[in-house]
Order: sequence, then structure tokens, then C-alpha cells
Amino acid sequence: MVNISQIAEHLGISPSTVSRALKKPDMVSLETRHKVLNAAEKMGYLQKLRDDITVASSSKLIGVIAADLTNSFSNAIVKSVTDYLDSQNYSVIVGCNYEQSSLEAKILKQWAPLNLRGLIIMPTAKFCKTVANDFIDMPVVLVDRHLNELNFDSVIEDNLGGVQQVLDYLQELGHEKIAFISGSKKVYTFSQRCAGVEQSGIKTEIHEIIADSYEELFIGAFEQTNILMLRAKGSRPTAIIGANNAITSGILYALNLKGFKIPNDVSVVSYGDSNWCRFYPTPITSVCQPVEEMGRMAATMVLERINGSRDKVNNVCLKSMLLRRASTSSPNAD
Repeated sequence: MVNISQIAEHLGISPSTVSRALKKPDMVSLETRHKVLNAAEKMGYLQKLRDDITVASSSKLIGVIAADLTNSFSNAIVKSVTDYLDSQNYSVIVGCNYEQSSLEAKILKQWAPLNLRGLIIMPTAKFCKTVANDFIDMPVVLVDRHLNELNFDSVIEDNLGGVQQVLDYLQELGHEKIAFISGSKKVYTFSQRCAGVEQSGIKTEIHEIIADSYEELFIGAFEQTNILMLRAKGSRPTAIIGANNAITSGILYALNLKGFKIPNDVSVVSYGDSNWCRFYPTPITSVCQPVEEMGRMAATMVLERINGSRDKVNNVCLKSMLLRRASTSSPNAD
């Protein structure tokens, strides 16, 4: 294998000059630098450096693509995945698609030369089209989403079951006017949660916000809640469910600005148990998702694929748990 001394001998200069030309080019003349670089390229030395860097950086490198890093759920998944992979001496490179297939495709294209060992991703609806050939044969695990078109392992939660728990509880309390505010049904999780409402058999209004980002969902929920609460008292909902924590934040902000009391005027439930749900002036009844378990299981599955200890596709569906807090009560009969 070509080394610095051989390049120096070929050019008739000292090894130290070659070293400086490669590592500290400002210490040699432009002419000398060009000669060294041309010789290093022709003799294969530069390619060896590129290969060594690629191997060193990718031999135990796994890509993780989150759906929205402004959302605490995505952050918790990334942390759980990273913590587990770090314990197994793997490194992680993190990207975010923000539910945009174009951004997802761009990330995958940028990562293609890295020779990743595996990929853990919260895919967009168009992932089937954006996933490049470079990743088809790579160990890939889908998190929080499942795509029937792709033969990849996946770890999701039981969104339908989670919604059913909420609606059963509100029905037990006596609520008959329930509103469910969701993001776009084009997003897997929102689609599943809306399906859970529709299949529950419990009369519930579904209001869909066509938005992607946390901020847009927040604003959309704020506006929709204002519209709902403008109705006459006998027509407006006695309970509102936010389909994720961004939407719940918008709901609470609108209710607070208008002076509605929780749960006296309206009960509120969050799908997703953010830390603030426990400490909000009125603690919020929430669906607690198995976030840490989802991340850890996804990381375990991708390593099993890398190590060759898994052959069959594994699709895991984990259960959520309803945490009943002070934001829900029986509707006010006044």
C-alpha cells in the first residue's frame, strides 16, 4: 500500500514536505502542493484515505430519521434509540423529515455514501417511493408507522386501542358531545387515530387540520377550538380530544384565552403524555405511549438484522395506557 515516503521518493522531495502539503497546505508553495496532490491521487493514496475515513465513520454507524424534532414524542424516540445503540458501541447520525417526502429523499441521498449499517425511520407516507436502492437491502426498521408495501420490520403502538380507551372513559363519565381534533389523515398516526374514532361506535365529531409542523398543528387546533366553543352551550362539545401534544397545546391555549374552566366547562384529553401534561394548572388526562420501549425495540431489531440473528419480518404493536387526571369529569348539567 502506498505511503507518504513512497510519494516523497517518487517526487524527489522529503516525506515531511509531502506530509505538510497534505495536512498543512499553507506551509508549502502552491506548486509543491499541486505536485503532491496529483501524485497522491495517481498512486492511490488519496483513495485509501477516503476509504479509511468511510470505514472508520460507518462501520458502526446507524441512521435515524425522526418525523418532527420539535415534537417531544420524536425526541423521546431518538433518545431511546441513541441510548440503546450507544450501550452497544454503535454511533448514530440523526435527520428529520418533518413529514415531507422531498426532505426525506434528500436525507437518504446525502446518507447513501456513508455506508450505514442500518436505518431506523419514522417514514413519510411516500417512503415507498423515496427509499433509494442503496437502502433496500439494508436493515431498516420503521418506528411509529407501518407500511404494508415494504417488507421491513416495524414497531408501532396500538393507536386504535388508545383512542378506544379514551372514548370508553368519556362515555362512562356521561359525555355525549365529544370532539376529536386531528392532524392530516395522510399521516399514518393521525389516520389510525381517526379510524379508531370511526370504528368505536361512539358518536364523535372529527375535525381534521391539514398541516405538518408542530406550529401549524398548534395554530390549527387553536382556531378549531375557538370555532367549537363559539357554539351555543347546548351544542358545543363537553369534551375535546387532541390527537397529539401539539394539538392539545392549541386546544388548551384557546380555552385559557376565552376563560373556559377545565373540566367544569369542558373536559380535555391529550393523545400523548408530555411532561407538561402532569404539571399544567389542571393536570391533563393523557394517553401514555410506550415511547421508550418503542425506541429500544427498534434499536434491538436493527442490530438483530445487522448480526444476522433475525430472518422473518417482525411487526410489533405495543399497547398504550390511559392516565386519568383532573382535566376530565362528568359534564356539567347546568
